[in-house]
Amino acid sequence: MSLLMRTLVHNRIPASPEEALTALREVSDTLRREGDARAIFPDVYAVITEGVVDGMAAGLFRHPEFISRLAGRFAARYLQTLSWSLSGAPQDCAAWSVAYAQVGRPGVAALQHAGLGISAHINFDLALGIAEVIGELAPGRDPGPMSVFKHDHDAVNRILEAAMPVVMRLLAERYGCPVAPLFTGPLGGPAGRQSLAVISQWRELVWRNALDLLEAGGSERRRRAVIERMDLNSRAVALLITGPPLVGPVLSLIRRIPGTRLPGMRVLATSAA
Repeated sequence: MSLLMRTLVHNRIPASPEEALTALREVSDTLRREGDARAIFPDVYAVITEGVVDGMAAGLFRHPEFISRLAGRFAARYLQTLSWSLSGAPQDCAAWSVAYAQVGRPGVAALQHAGLGISAHINFDLALGIAEVIGELAPGRDPGPMSVFKHDHDAVNRILEAAMPVVMRLLAERYGCPVAPLFTGPLGGPAGRQSLAVISQWRELVWRNALDLLEAGGSERRRRAVIERMDLNSRAVALLITGPPLVGPVLSLIRRIPGTRLPGMRVLATSAA
C-alpha cells in the first residue's frame, strides 16, 4: 500500500460528521484508484455519514453534540482499523479480522465487503463509541439525557432506511455488484426491508452493550466480559456474511431469468493485510 494512503489515514482524526465525511471520501477515492476492495466500505459509510450531516441540519436529533462527537469518534475508530490493515498489524476484534481477510479473495461480492464492514462497525465498534461519549456528556447517566441519547441513537435508523437504495445503487453501478439489485425495487423490497430489520436489531443490542459498558464502571473484569461478548457476536455475524463466495452462484441464478441483463463486473482486489 502506498505511503500516500498510509499517511492519509494516519493523519485523519475526525471530530465531527463533516470531518468524518471528508475523511471517508478521501480514503475511499484513494483506495479505489489503487484498485483496492477496502474502498467499498468507506464509500458506503460516506453515504450514511452524509445522511447524518443532513439529519443534523434538518433538526432530526435532540442532542446534536452527542451525535457530532459520536460520528467523529466512530469514524476515527474505523480509520484506526484501516490503518492496522494497511500496515499489516493485527486487529483488536475478530469481525474486522474476518472483514479485511476477504480483500483479494476471489468471488467476494461488493455487498459482502460492505456488509462485513457495516457489521463490524456496528456490532463491535459502536457500543464502545456510545459509552465513551455518554461518559463525557452525562457521567451520572441521569434519565433525562439518557432518553434523549436513546432517541438520537434510534433516529439513525431512519437515515439507514433512506440510505439503503442509494447504497445498493452505488454497489451495483460503481462496483458492478450483481447481488445489490436484488435488495431494491419491487422484487428486492422484502430483502431490503429484512436487512434493515436485522440492522435495527443489531443497533438495539448495541445500546444494551453500551449501557453494560457504562455499568461496568472501573471494573476491568466486567468491561472485558462485555467486550468479549461483543467480539464473539460480531465474529459470528461476520462468518455468516462471509459464507461461500456469492458472485458465481448469483450470476448463475440471474442468467436463468429471461431478459435479464447483468451489470459489467469490475473486480477490486489486492492482497489483504
